[in-house]
Amino acid sequence: MQAYTRLISFFRSLFRKEKLDRDLDEELASYLEMLTEERVGAGMSRDQARREARIELGGVEQVKEGVRERRLGATLDTLLHDIRYAFRALRRNAGFAFVAILILAIGIGANTALFSNIHSVLLRGIPFEEPDRLVAIGKTINERPAGWVSRVDYYDIREASRSFEELAALADFTVQNTVTGGPRPELIQAHYVTWNFFATVGVNAIVGRRFLPEDETDRTPTVLISYGYWQSRLGGSPNAVGSTITLDGSALTVVGVMPPNTRFLVDADVWRLVDREGPFDRVRDSHSHILVGRLKPGVTLEAAQSELDGIASALEEQYPTTNEGKGLILTDLQGFMVEDVRLSLMLLMATTVLVLLIACGNVAGLLLARGERRQSEIAMRTALGASRRRLVRQLMTESVILTIAAGLLGILGAFLLQDFLLRLLPTGEIGIEPAAINGWALVFALLLSIATGLLIGVMPSLRSTALHPAQQLRSGRHATEGVRSSRLRSGLVVLQVALSVTLLIGSGLLIRSLSQLSTVELGFDPDNLLTGQIQIQSDDYPTLEERTQFFATLLDEVEALPGVVSATLINKLPVLSPAQDWGIWPAENPPQSSQGAFFAMSRWVPAGYFETMGIPLLAGRDISATDVIDAPRVVVLSEATARALFGDSDPIGRIVGIGFMEGSFEVVGVVTDARVNNLRRGPDAAMYMSSYQMGVTRLQIAVRTAGDPMLLVGPIDHLLQQKDPNVLFARPASMASILDSRLSDFRIVILSLTLFAAVALLLTAIGLYGVLAYDVSQRANEFGIRQAMGATSADVLKLVFQKGLVLAGIGTLAGLVTAYPGTLLIRQLLDALDPAASLRNAADRHGELSGRDRLPRAGRRDGLYPSRMASHASESG
Repeated sequence: MQAYTRLISFFRSLFRKEKLDRDLDEELASYLEMLTEERVGAGMSRDQARREARIELGGVEQVKEGVRERRLGATLDTLLHDIRYAFRALRRNAGFAFVAILILAIGIGANTALFSNIHSVLLRGIPFEEPDRLVAIGKTINERPAGWVSRVDYYDIREASRSFEELAALADFTVQNTVTGGPRPELIQAHYVTWNFFATVGVNAIVGRRFLPEDETDRTPTVLISYGYWQSRLGGSPNAVGSTITLDGSALTVVGVMPPNTRFLVDADVWRLVDREGPFDRVRDSHSHILVGRLKPGVTLEAAQSELDGIASALEEQYPTTNEGKGLILTDLQGFMVEDVRLSLMLLMATTVLVLLIACGNVAGLLLARGERRQSEIAMRTALGASRRRLVRQLMTESVILTIAAGLLGILGAFLLQDFLLRLLPTGEIGIEPAAINGWALVFALLLSIATGLLIGVMPSLRSTALHPAQQLRSGRHATEGVRSSRLRSGLVVLQVALSVTLLIGSGLLIRSLSQLSTVELGFDPDNLLTGQIQIQSDDYPTLEERTQFFATLLDEVEALPGVVSATLINKLPVLSPAQDWGIWPAENPPQSSQGAFFAMSRWVPAGYFETMGIPLLAGRDISATDVIDAPRVVVLSEATARALFGDSDPIGRIVGIGFMEGSFEVVGVVTDARVNNLRRGPDAAMYMSSYQMGVTRLQIAVRTAGDPMLLVGPIDHLLQQKDPNVLFARPASMASILDSRLSDFRIVILSLTLFAAVALLLTAIGLYGVLAYDVSQRANEFGIRQAMGATSADVLKLVFQKGLVLAGIGTLAGLVTAYPGTLLIRQLLDALDPAASLRNAADRHGELSGRDRLPRAGRRDGLYPSRMASHASESG
């Protein structure tokens, strides 16, 4: 019954407010009359009795206000009243409202757009079933993260572990396969996975089925195709399941079509099964597989890690030669997938927060100035009975309405510019689709707008309501600004300048780093150099001699084309295709284990490679056309490799062992070091073997031209069609464009940070202008008196500029101090961002060797987190 009475009282306070006010007026008038009569009866005159009664009552309006505030529903009613009053007040000051909303919209819109992407990449669960139970596993060497796991170790780990419902493996690269059977061969990306990978992450085929255990042992090879490949190459036909496609001469049966946007770290057209007995990672110290597991319910990361530690110890004891010092490291899959972009996104988010803080400082200064001009209004309302709490609430309501309007405008701007904004985000190919404006972003924008309104409104509201009303009314409405208010506004400008300086220093450091990378010494000449991939079909050229003859005659025919200076081939062109580091050691001093070898980038080249690439020969000779399969094996070392193996001794004629290659190699030459792997690190240790002794079916071509290299794309493609219609010429690009693309993610971060810093600087300039303009308006009488006493206009301008320079100077000094922590973050970003690799998708674009021709790699020394780009970016061969 009491609840019913309170509910009725609530609705009466909302919908019968006028009647309640009339009843309150009548009750107060009756009470005042009763007090008056009591005092008249005590001998006072009626006028004196009424005055004493009013004093005892404490003020009619104040009593009314107190009663209204205690009513049920009074808060909502007051809020509605405050909102209506705020709209009227802002409408009367439309210019102020427009400027404030526009300034805040910049900060709120930028934060909203970036939050949407951060939510989709960092906060929202990865797009797999029960993602909190998914983990990634890599290896460690001597307790330091060191890349991926060998396939041979994977099968032992899977059989020994008990913490996982499923434990799958996938290659850390894509392989480029050639699809034949059509009018022209087509290049597609194949990703190798174990049969249980899609079962582990919980992704089902939309047509057909996913891989089954028997597919690993079935004599009929199977393949899963992507939704995009199904639509673009097979017309979306349901009959695609059960059909066969020919990849590099092998017929595979399509058993399923995966859902749209299915990918893991890299884009793939097809998924093929890891061959348990095939050439990939056929020994334990060759590491190129990522392990993905699903924990059993109730199993923690710590418990699973403890089990893996025991398994690694057992494998080390059982296989000391290959597993000495080798451990396993476990991490949640969400963190693993976003590690490469986390720091960049958080840096940009921190930047937009700083921009918002600068905008808040601007608007807070405007509100302080506006509050000074409203002192008489506030004093009058206080005299009429409004409490300070009510006035503060009114002023806070106005600021929140401003920021909500700014939030709506910011959301509109972010929505209209979402395509442009997404291009400013360094998400790369991480396997998670970024989002623009979504429901979570709208909620974030609303909460951010309200929080911003409270932040910028609290100080001006408290400052504006702090004066005594009688004092303000006596001083008149044109009183000059108080010293305290002036200091607050000046302090806000100093804060804005300091934040702007911090952002400018950060962007300057990144721009300097980019400039240094753009002019770094490569060790080879990238000018007028055309690159591309040449692939022949192994069935058409079954012997090593036939393959060698094809590539040798091809180079002669390409060099005969007009505009060609020279041409060469290699398994992995510098920067374009990083990684593939193999162990190398003097034959007389073999390492005790694979970890004891010196590692260098292994490359396979024909005669004339160094001359075409502009890599100077320091000693000995180049690879020769006579270094064929039946001749003694030879190798040319880079200067760093020769020094590491032989010190100051002459390396020419020395015998070395290399990786998993049988037999030994004679060192016949030494060349200068070049940046084989990437741009950010120094020149790489490398070794160059004769491609005539490898028998590969896919190599990369480099053509030195006299003019624009892209003009040779058509003639080379026509030459190949005439020579062999089944030969594929893919991925033509100039080396200059490749180097530029390797800096793309790095450049995106720099562009974004610089753009935000420029916006911050503009907002700071506006804030400084506002302070000086308001200061001039407040000191107009003073300046008039100064000029009347003989001061010139230059003297007055000097006073104004002096204050501006003082504020800017203090802010700059503060910014220099606060920029130091920011520079530490920038340095971390520079270490984490590897512009030489394009966040794993380089493997999609520039794979080198087909699956059947790929030789295993030596143990990786790459860091698992975050420097895993080198392993992702390269291995198709």
